[in-house]
Amino acid sequence: MLKNSHEKLKNYINLYFSLYEMQFIPTLGCALIDRGKILVVPLMLGLAAFFSIWYLLVQMETLENIFALTFNVNITISSVQSIVTFLTINVMSKEKLLKALVFFDDIADTKVEHLTKSREKYLTKNLKIAWKIVRLYIIGILSGSLIFMVIGILQTNYTSPLYYRIPGIPSNSIWMRPLNIIVQTVLFYIYSGCIVNMDCLILSYLFYFRGELYAINAIAEMLCNKEENSKEILVTIYTAHRRILHEFSEIYNLLWHFYCQKLFAVSLYLCSGFFVFARINQSISIGVLLQSFIVCQLIILCMPGQLTDNCSEKLRGTLYMNFWYEMKLEDQKNLLMLMIGAQRNIQAKTIGIGRVSVYTLVQVIKTAISYALFIYAVLL
Repeated sequence: MLKNSHEKLKNYINLYFSLYEMQFIPTLGCALIDRGKILVVPLMLGLAAFFSIWYLLVQMETLENIFALTFNVNITISSVQSIVTFLTINVMSKEKLLKALVFFDDIADTKVEHLTKSREKYLTKNLKIAWKIVRLYIIGILSGSLIFMVIGILQTNYTSPLYYRIPGIPSNSIWMRPLNIIVQTVLFYIYSGCIVNMDCLILSYLFYFRGELYAINAIAEMLCNKEENSKEILVTIYTAHRRILHEFSEIYNLLWHFYCQKLFAVSLYLCSGFFVFARINQSISIGVLLQSFIVCQLIILCMPGQLTDNCSEKLRGTLYMNFWYEMKLEDQKNLLMLMIGAQRNIQAKTIGIGRVSVYTLVQVIKTAISYALFIYAVLL
């Protein structure tokens, strides 16, 4: 069961790198082309941002369609943020992520006394949860995003799903509608896919760490059993905990930058989305739908950080609440060193937020409301 669950997430992670780095394109023997494949997706995201900015600065004549304004502002923000995050993950941190994946391979295959059974139970459970969330999130967001394109097509008389017209195509050309619809649909799903899959990639890694922490905690609970060999248990906990701390420290900087970029962008999404409620005349359903998608992404970002932090707290509590006074002096010393090491929580942090948790969701929403009220009072 553990290997099957691990293989599903491992294949998804490898597919992410293969798909977004265009590794499926065969090597042509030209260094410029072979190395430049990784820049295809950032260039497509840059093109999406350019078209949205062009609409906002040149093609948009009035502010009457506040939804079109908000939608293209969000596309611009998310495209730029996705470029930065793509470079952070796929260029700067790819080797560290793949190295961590090798570590996950090892813990899924290695047989360790006591730990193997707990991993089979707790790590498998967490990987199954992660796989379900990944599938639901990808299918839900990408299929639900179709609603916004339908709204755009209806409001532009079946011309432009994203409201803008591609520069350089005459309005009376027979190619105007098909090119706008096809190109905009492709760009929209490229940038939507980038946003969703980057979130799912980090979520998968955090659930790996969460599952391993729960497995270690299950071993720590055995210290309360007087019949167990406390020395062997302490060595097992120490070795496993040191390894997972080391692997997490390798990707800690990636998580710091990832959450900084994502949470800042989400706060801007929410801020611009509130203007739909402020200016819309007919129905608030579109505004509610838009904000629901953003809040859903925010929950996906914050939830794994909270769950992983809870595991660290639980492990620390388990180590404190055991029969240490019945151990040998040497085992008590080892337990003390282990308790000191357990003070290092496995938790995602970033600038301005600190620890990423459920409270981060409230912080980001409060920040977005404050920005929106300020802009509304000053500019409108």
